[in-house]
Amino acid sequence: MILLAMAQGKSFKESLKALEADIQHANTLASEFPRDYDGACLQMRLSYGPAAHFFLFLVRWTDCSLAGALGLLRILIYKVYMDGTTTMSTYERKASFHEFYAYIYPSLQQLDGGISAMEDMKQKSICQEHYKKKVEEEHDHMSEVDLERENECGICMESNTKIALPDCSHAMCLKCYREWRARSQSCPFCRGSLKRVNSCDLWIFTDSSDVQDMVTIARDNLNRLFMYIDKLPLLVSESVLAVYDTHIK
Repeated sequence: MILLAMAQGKSFKESLKALEADIQHANTLASEFPRDYDGACLQMRLSYGPAAHFFLFLVRWTDCSLAGALGLLRILIYKVYMDGTTTMSTYERKASFHEFYAYIYPSLQQLDGGISAMEDMKQKSICQEHYKKKVEEEHDHMSEVDLERENECGICMESNTKIALPDCSHAMCLKCYREWRARSQSCPFCRGSLKRVNSCDLWIFTDSSDVQDMVTIARDNLNRLFMYIDKLPLLVSESVLAVYDTHIK
């Protein structure tokens, strides 16, 4: 939001409100992803730098990104534990606006998007389990030659990863699909229309070695985020530090 505000030439107060909204959204996302071993969640707050009271008035004619670049405003990151205790004001890390928008905020959004992906994986696993027995019975009646041919592309006859068309379910390798689609708008096997088929509609055949555990991926991404935070500069106690108050006009 702050980037949009900057692009549209918003005032200092407007860009500041956009930044506050993004931080609040980031906090909402972060509260959903506690660390495994201690249940700690990341939280963020906007704070004045030590020299803000002396120089902040000089940059009020522009958006708040300049104040952030000069260190007059920064984002402080602390941890909240399961028992309600926090590291606020005792052990906080400092992040610049660039670090927030380039890594921290996108990482939290990616973790949030992973929830939908995991739900999709659960639904797919239910369908796979439903048809697993039928597929195994069919394979029991197939010879080794038939099994090898099942992995072959129906056009080039090579054993490549195949994609299936959404309507007719006919399969071919991705290379052959691209070459065929470049010169025809119909399925090469049944002549079904491909005019409304987009690349995102295609199904990709995978085996167990191709499947990645979304829960493990999300956990690894969360651990990387915590490691990134732990490498940020530690806030040193400052006698002139003034915590940002949203009620200050």
